[in-house]
Amino acid sequence: MESFLKKVLLIGMGTCALTKEKMEAFLDELSNSVDKIKEEEFLSKIIEKGEETRKELEKGIAERLQQLISRANFASREDILRLERKIDKLREDIEQKG
Repeated sequence: MESFLKKVLLIGMGTCALTKEKMEAFLDELSNSVDKIKEEEFLSKIIEKGEETRKELEKGIAERLQQLISRANFASREDILRLERKIDKLREDIEQKG
């Protein structure tokens, strides 16, 4: 059921992603060779386009989130790991002296 819903969502996204001109050209091409193209091929093309659009959206969202985090001046994972290493080193130094 989840797979079916995912395909329906991808079909919707793929359909939305196609510009009017591309969709018209695609449908013209499809109507000229209806006998040759199976329904599954048509749907798989739309699903493929939906998957591409989903990936582009995810990439765009990830980039935008990174920009927002950067502007908000939050510590990165690397910053936190670097500070943890420094704390560990200081702890060792204190234990050796104490």
